[in-house]
Amino acid sequence: MFKKRFTAYIIDFIILFFISCIINLIIPTSQNFVNLNNELISVNDSFLSGNIDFDTFFNQYSTISYGIDKEMFLYSLIDVVVCILYFVLYPLYNNGQSIGKKLVGIRIVSNDETDVSSNCLLVRYLLMHSIGTSIITMCLIFILSDFNYVVAVSILSFLQFLVVIISVFMVIYRNDFRSLPDLVAGTKVIEVKK
Repeated sequence: MFKKRFTAYIIDFIILFFISCIINLIIPTSQNFVNLNNELISVNDSFLSGNIDFDTFFNQYSTISYGIDKEMFLYSLIDVVVCILYFVLYPLYNNGQSIGKKLVGIRIVSNDETDVSSNCLLVRYLLMHSIGTSIITMCLIFILSDFNYVVAVSILSFLQFLVVIISVFMVIYRNDFRSLPDLVAGTKVIEVKK
């Protein structure tokens, strides 16, 4: 079951990557975004060559990263909407299957093996695929200062990473192949009977 889930994940990731690329082509990149990226490269080079100490580097990095994330807000918002459409609405009307799951012959169901509800799918994917982390991050950008924002985003990213690692081990070692988001949402992934 792990191989099928992993393969479906890779297929879905590739599909979303291409959708993201198309969105990135449609939304124009601002000159401020380009300037901030160039500044970030310059700060990284200065730090790596020993021209600035870590405190200076981190303060400059925080300010620039904060600016980049503010510039990318619209893109991030569209990305979250696309992920919710793809991982919640599409499976809701397609037998609990994303395109990747359909291709490998698995589907998401409720614990009692009935069709999965929109609430279960939403909870499941808020924990997976960084949708929940992205939503929190987009809110924090308007609440926190640049330094606190970068620290909070780093902590959220680490927690998201832990959820993924824990879920991988759960799918590999649990008899029912349920991940952490499956347990929280009351779902499981089963093979589609042919």
